[in-house]
Order: sequence, then C-alpha cells, then structure tokens
Amino acid sequence: MKTKSKGARTGTVLASLGVVAMVLGTAAPAQAEVFRDPLSSGCARDAYTVDAWGVYNSKYGQYQGTVELRYSPKCGTNWVRMSSNTPGNRVYAGIQALPAGGGNTADGAAYDVSTSWSGMVNAPGSTCVNVYAYIVDNKTQQTEGKLPIQTRC
Repeated sequence: MKTKSKGARTGTVLASLGVVAMVLGTAAPAQAEVFRDPLSSGCARDAYTVDAWGVYNSKYGQYQGTVELRYSPKCGTNWVRMSSNTPGNRVYAGIQALPAGGGNTADGAAYDVSTSWSGMVNAPGSTCVNVYAYIVDNKTQQTEGKLPIQTRC
C-alpha cells in the first residue's frame, strides 16, 4: 500500500481550502452589501437603470414622482431611486428581492422636491424583484396615489 507523504497531504489540504475560499469569496460581496447605501458602498459606480416609472397622484390627476430600479453588476444588488417633484408630498418606494435573492426588502422616501434611494437588496444576475411606490401627503399622511407592484427579472 502506498501512502502520501506529509508534504503531499498538506498540499492537498491547502489546495482544498483555496477552492473553498474562492467559492465563498464569490458570494460574500453581494451578501455584505444588503441593506447598505449604494453610494457609500461604492455599488452605485457601475450601476444602471433597469426600468423607471412615473408615480401618479390620483387625487390631483398628475404624475408627481419617479421611481427607478437600479442594478449594480459588481455588487449583485438592486435598489430603488425615487424622486418627488411636488412640495408637501413624498414618494415612498420599496423593493423586494424574490426568494432566489433571499426575499429581503428595502425602502426609502423622497420628501417634497428631492431625490433619495433605498438600501440595497441581494439580487445577483437575473434574480426577480418587486418594486412598489406610493405618493403620500406629508401633512395628512394620506396616500394619494400608487404605483402597482412591478416585477422585473
């Protein structure tokens, strides 16, 4: 019976650990970014807009905001960027990664005339996400319009 030398066994173990580290290393960046700010994390640098929608205020019969679905290939994350163009109202928007992305949810709001964004959700590649938005009157807290749930993969 032939046995491996101690050096050969050590080399095999180290090579195996290297493979495990490479596999784990590919999943870690996206998971580490979940719920973080896309700007401060650096994920916004390579991001692009996947889709965008106007948010309609049914009380006043006009579009009063915009919601964009953003994606960072480097981080494997999505988030929503929302803009409000009406003083006294806010655009509240959120995103949910569907089960393949872990089902995590993040949201945010743009007040008065401003732009804001949600935290990120883990959504590598073609993971499906739901995007939703509402227009809310800052004074009465009443919902005046909404964007029906939009699913993108």
